[in-house]
Amino acid sequence: MVSIRGIKTILAEITEADAEAILRLRNDPHNNKFLFQRPITPEEQISWIKKNSTDVRSKNFKVTDLNNEFKGTISIYNIENGRGEFGRYIVTNPVNAVEAEYLLLKYCFEDLALDAVYCQTNLENRSVWSQHLKLGFKEVGQKDVAVGSSATTMVKAIVQEITSEEFRNFDYEKIMRLIKHF
Repeated sequence: MVSIRGIKTILAEITEADAEAILRLRNDPHNNKFLFQRPITPEEQISWIKKNSTDVRSKNFKVTDLNNEFKGTISIYNIENGRGEFGRYIVTNPVNAVEAEYLLLKYCFEDLALDAVYCQTNLENRSVWSQHLKLGFKEVGQKDVAVGSSATTMVKAIVQEITSEEFRNFDYEKIMRLIKHF
């Protein structure tokens, strides 16, 4: 099981024991309004965790603080041909959110040796996609994304990407100082 420790944040692979906390987070109306899904049941969450725990094309993490208090989720998935999709990202504490994103990118480029990471963020979720820009992502376009696996509702998403080279050349020192400060 992969576990990644930062200054204030830990990423640990999701297990079935995390289902209740994840369900509460994802079904919260404040969080769910920007997700590409409908509210889910406990059985659906557990089934999803079981199915995705064996998928070699994804790594799904819970985000905790250093006291192991659950703060959210973050993932890299759809990994193929040197690229992966960053998402399933909800973190309730801003410091843990920024550090979790940095730690995931570091893991993607250093441990998984990916060439690029991309994300699709609901266009209305301005705070998250602007955070991605501050962590080195570049805007590459927009697209319509379906809500849920069989949904008929479409939302506009901004597509962003960061390459391994861009990650290596980006100056994260200011961000790390801010994380240490809080």
